[in-house]
Amino acid sequence: MAYLVFGFIGWIIGILIFREVLSLIGLAIGLLAGEIYVIRSRLAILEKKMVETIPRPDIKPETVPIRPTSPSQQVSQQEAAPQPVPITSYAGLGTPAHPPVPPPIPQTYPSVSLSPLAEPFEKAPSDGESFTKLPDQLLGHLKEFFTTGNVVTKIGVIVLFFGFAFLLKYAAQRNLFPVEFRLIGVFLGGLILLGLGWRLRDRRMLYGLLLQGCGFGLLYLTVYAAARFYDLLPYGFAFAVMSCLVVLAGILALVQNAKYLAEYSVIGGFLAPILVSTGSGSHVALFSYYALINFGIAGIALHKAWRELNLIGFMFTFVIASLWAGKYYQPEYFATTEPFLILFFLLYVVISVLYALRQPVNLKGYVDGTLVFGVPLLAFGLQVGLVHDFEYGVAVSALGLGLFYILLATILWRRQIENLRMIAESFLALGVVFGTLAIPMALDGRWTSAAWALEGCAILWVGIRQNRLLPCIFGILLQIGSGISFLLAFQMPFDRIPFANSFFIGCLIISIAGLFSSWYLTKKSGVLRQWEGHVLISLMVWGLAWWFWAGFCEIDQFVAREDQIPVMLTYTALSFMLTDLASRRLAWKAFSYPALLLLPAMGIVSLHSLDGQGDMHLFAGTGALAWVIAFCVQYRLLFNCEKIWPKKALPLLHRFTLWILIFILTRESAFFVDLFLPTSPTWRYCTWGIVPGISILSLISIRDRLFWPIRRFHEVYLGWGAAIPLIYLFAWTLFVNFYHGDPAPLPFVPLLNPVELTQAYILILILKWIGLRREWLEQMGIGPDGRLINMIFFGAGFLLLNAMVARTIHFRHHVPYTVSGMYHSVLLQATLSILWGVTALVATLVATRKGSRPAWIAGASILSLVVLKLFIIDLAGTGTVARIVSFLGVGSLMLIIGYFSPLPPARTKEDS
Repeated sequence: MAYLVFGFIGWIIGILIFREVLSLIGLAIGLLAGEIYVIRSRLAILEKKMVETIPRPDIKPETVPIRPTSPSQQVSQQEAAPQPVPITSYAGLGTPAHPPVPPPIPQTYPSVSLSPLAEPFEKAPSDGESFTKLPDQLLGHLKEFFTTGNVVTKIGVIVLFFGFAFLLKYAAQRNLFPVEFRLIGVFLGGLILLGLGWRLRDRRMLYGLLLQGCGFGLLYLTVYAAARFYDLLPYGFAFAVMSCLVVLAGILALVQNAKYLAEYSVIGGFLAPILVSTGSGSHVALFSYYALINFGIAGIALHKAWRELNLIGFMFTFVIASLWAGKYYQPEYFATTEPFLILFFLLYVVISVLYALRQPVNLKGYVDGTLVFGVPLLAFGLQVGLVHDFEYGVAVSALGLGLFYILLATILWRRQIENLRMIAESFLALGVVFGTLAIPMALDGRWTSAAWALEGCAILWVGIRQNRLLPCIFGILLQIGSGISFLLAFQMPFDRIPFANSFFIGCLIISIAGLFSSWYLTKKSGVLRQWEGHVLISLMVWGLAWWFWAGFCEIDQFVAREDQIPVMLTYTALSFMLTDLASRRLAWKAFSYPALLLLPAMGIVSLHSLDGQGDMHLFAGTGALAWVIAFCVQYRLLFNCEKIWPKKALPLLHRFTLWILIFILTRESAFFVDLFLPTSPTWRYCTWGIVPGISILSLISIRDRLFWPIRRFHEVYLGWGAAIPLIYLFAWTLFVNFYHGDPAPLPFVPLLNPVELTQAYILILILKWIGLRREWLEQMGIGPDGRLINMIFFGAGFLLLNAMVARTIHFRHHVPYTVSGMYHSVLLQATLSILWGVTALVATLVATRKGSRPAWIAGASILSLVVLKLFIIDLAGTGTVARIVSFLGVGSLMLIIGYFSPLPPARTKEDS
């Protein structure tokens, strides 16, 4: 029956207020709500049966002879008697340690006379009662209203209220009296009724409350009409007065504990604008006025759990709003009606929660059940009518409503208040219903595959909890099948909204299903089979693969080509940051390891378009922001996962992160230098030496100032972290000697040109680093005072001098800076011969002075090369002055060497 009631209500709302197509949505919502009621009813019946089947100790009360007692003794006995323990104390898992003892039975029972003001005890609905009894309950309350109490007064108040309203309308249409007098008269009448009712509150309270309710209704009517129809009161002042009336009515009702006064005043307040309406009023004024009344109802709900009052406000608000929407709503009214709908919805959700706090929740009753389930159903039906002209309007509304209820259920559940558990479960069910309803409203056929993934995840979850093999296998296979089915639908067209279309959301659902399955398998790893331990890794990879594939496809579809690589890098970095957050939040250690892939991804992207032509450089478009985000995330991962990732991998991760950072800064600096000086590539080449050198110098300078990561990983950054870039710089220094080094637009000056200054800077930097890392180099087996390093630097310096001479001759005498041109230049060959001879002379003299046999051998080797060069190369320049100079110069140098250093120093232990 619940299915029919809810389905019929939803269908009627959809077909009468909105369009015929949307009536199916109302029918679906109604059926879902009916399903929730039926499930809750069945669960309640099962709980009741379980409580009844719990064994209870048989207590045989001691037989006590009944003796006559006086009324005072009866009262003392009743006060001293222990109160019976409610049956809910047996709803736990075990039997109480001390079962309740029934109270003694008194001999006589004093008669209690109920006054007309006393509220009868309301029997709580049985656990099996459902919403199907709503029509009977409504008829019962109507029958009670017209058959109990002072029926004549009740009916008279209603007739009087309608009479005053019709009188105002008649007088307004015929201008019988000035409008000011009419309004003042009605207002005074309302005050008289209100005062008379207050005076009679002690003698005839029910009669007095009826008069007070009628008085408040007339006051509402007068103030509203004066402001809305006659412009006698400013709207601000009128709303202030009505707000005061609402507050006053609530206070009087609370002070007198008079539920009926609150009900009558609220009914009068809701009916006032309807009875005087001419059909041309402002809906903003009407809904603002109703908002004041609803705030008053919410204020009363803070103190009293008056079901009927909540129901009256809910029914009047949404029924009147529905009737107005069906007759007057137009799309241009959206901005002025949507806020009121949201406000009314939130107010009655709050009221339903307040009702749950005031007394134990029993969702089988007609009022609280109506609020919990009726508010979202009617509000969503109205929302559909407001947004059906917007693309994805209905889907977004359903999704927002689902997220709201899930969030609210989570908050209420965490409060750990027993009275809120059932309403939290109901809100969670509503969230799932509306969230599920959003899928077919927004997505195409791909969502079916995504639903299979969720179903497979749920089946796997059940199989793990029940330790059953077949459901686990079926759940995994169903997820794989959902992925295959989704891939078969890949050729379906993409929607126009990025990241809010069926393709991305479908991939996201498949990804979340796989990741949840992997996490739950990890959580239950103690009871898993051996093969399931490997499956959890596969499911994690499966989920991440769908996540990244979905994002990259969206980027390829909706992002401009020049921004695709930066956006993909940003997406990757932020995704791995989410995996890190999830791994720590869920205590899922394995989920932190995929973030290790961020660094290789950064390395691959750093090689993109390495030629740097045009705008395809790393900082093009949003590239700079993307790289900033990537490095921030990478160092955050290194910091957070320091105790999780393998210790042996941490040094490599820090080093490669540093190297990629230096490479990117160098590459982009070279690009911008070439952009400003396109006619001279020398400056771009020098940038590849200057920027890494500055980076290493900065690293050395701040080594003791930055605690993390440099001081924390001192050996990592200042050891191999700096050594590898310095080895690259040394190689750059050697290879750049074969480049002419044209400093255009500046003139060439020996030593004072970009190439040679950069070479000198790099060699000094390397020597500085060697001095700082002396102990580390000794541990590596290459002491800074060793023969190998001395020979390397001596050779580098000697090559730099030759290149400097060659460049000077190239620019001064226009000798081509090529192998062939230099080889056939007699002037260059003679100059080099003399340079080599001078170098040999200096080396041998220094060796003899310091007693260094290796240095003397090096000088002698150079001298041998000079002699060999004279007779192989220089001799070809017959009859030239250069040949004569070279032979004379080298011969003179050899004579000097033979005089001052004819023999190498004696061999020492260090030379052996």
